[in-house]
Amino acid sequence: MYHSIKKGKIFLIGIGGIGMSGLAEILHNSGYQVFGSDLNEGSNVKRLKKLGINIKIGHKARNITGASLIVYSSAISKNNPEIVGAMSNKIPLVSRAEMLAELMRMKKTITVAGSHGKTTTISLISEIFLVSGLDPTVVNGGIINSLGSNTRLGHSRWMIVETDESDGSFIKMPSFCGLITSIDDEHVDFYNGMKFLEDAFEDYINNISIFGLSVICSDDHRAFNLASRHKRSDHIFYGTNNKANYRARNIRVSQQGQTFDVEIKIRNKKIITFKNIFFSMHGKHNLLNALGAIAISHNLGVNFKFIRKALKNFKGVRRRMTLIKKYMNRKYFDDYAHHPTEIRASLRALKALTKKRLITVIQPHRFSRIKSTYYKFSKSFIDSDMVIVLPIFAAGEKKIRGINASNLAEIIKKNSKTKTLYLDQFEKVENYLNNEMKKGETVVFMGAGNISRFAYKYVNSLSDYNV
Repeated sequence: MYHSIKKGKIFLIGIGGIGMSGLAEILHNSGYQVFGSDLNEGSNVKRLKKLGINIKIGHKARNITGASLIVYSSAISKNNPEIVGAMSNKIPLVSRAEMLAELMRMKKTITVAGSHGKTTTISLISEIFLVSGLDPTVVNGGIINSLGSNTRLGHSRWMIVETDESDGSFIKMPSFCGLITSIDDEHVDFYNGMKFLEDAFEDYINNISIFGLSVICSDDHRAFNLASRHKRSDHIFYGTNNKANYRARNIRVSQQGQTFDVEIKIRNKKIITFKNIFFSMHGKHNLLNALGAIAISHNLGVNFKFIRKALKNFKGVRRRMTLIKKYMNRKYFDDYAHHPTEIRASLRALKALTKKRLITVIQPHRFSRIKSTYYKFSKSFIDSDMVIVLPIFAAGEKKIRGINASNLAEIIKKNSKTKTLYLDQFEKVENYLNNEMKKGETVVFMGAGNISRFAYKYVNSLSDYNV
């Protein structure tokens, strides 16, 4: 990997993004000289600064002075002054995906792809490997609570990586083992339709080493159908149906988590059952994530006692049904869900945990996503007793005529058959919750924009209120 760069400096544009910050941390811990820039001093930037990484706030051409190589993410425009400066000074430019792929070539890599569940599945595999002493390098799309980071530099041959299908880069990742959690109508604007998205996932399967494993969720019909017609015949399936090689049986749910048995049937081998596995997270979607982690770890020879221990003690992933605080017999959760499938899954799991009203504060994400999933989105809130809709977080997109949060609130009310309110400011949400929320009720703040920042600020200030 760019051995001439070892003594030089690597500059990362947009270093505070979840993917870029993870890459920066890995490169820094591997002995490379790393610096970078970002528009805001968020939590990731603060974490990297504590490691001694120099970071400029704002994008300026002079920031790249001294750089031998520049890494950029797909979110960075070609007109970025640091990109323009690199091109004028003939400094090599590589994408985050290309740099990550270079790091992966040095390791035996497990990758996870899919529309939903990637981050949690990666986190679970990582936890299992850590508990078993396999010392993996980890690059994840979310903060693993037990690590306090989305990355870890290990010293073994194993590397566990979350891929990114949003820009097609996941098909370039060299995978010894690969896992597909799901294939849904996400990022179809980039792929110009579901057919091309499915073709990309087929390319991903084709890139998995013949010496490794292809692991697929059988509960997801698109993923299962794609694998079933694929020329590769050695897929391992996991799920809750009869198609699964790793099948969850006898599922029991409690306030603490869920307990289940795993029935394993691999081709002509004798059926094996591991009973009473406790998993510390709720929801069928998280059960499937756990099964995926079990399937890939067990097939790679990890002793089941380590799998059982890891699932029992798993501390979760930040912004995945994260309990921010319990206050005055009320619960406040933070969740990253922004696609209809994710929203529905999280709300179903949260509703099972509360006997009283579940209030959802949703910040819709991207005009293009809302347009492409409009009807499905409007039906995603059936398990919520009250929905508060905030303005759509644009994420750099231009507005689309007819797509706005006010209209969205009306169609959610109609199709999810729940009370719905459009509020155009965070302060109004604050006032509503302070005045209307009752004891025993639960609120979840949902979305992929800046709603999490508001949620923590608001919830952590509650002691100041005489609620």
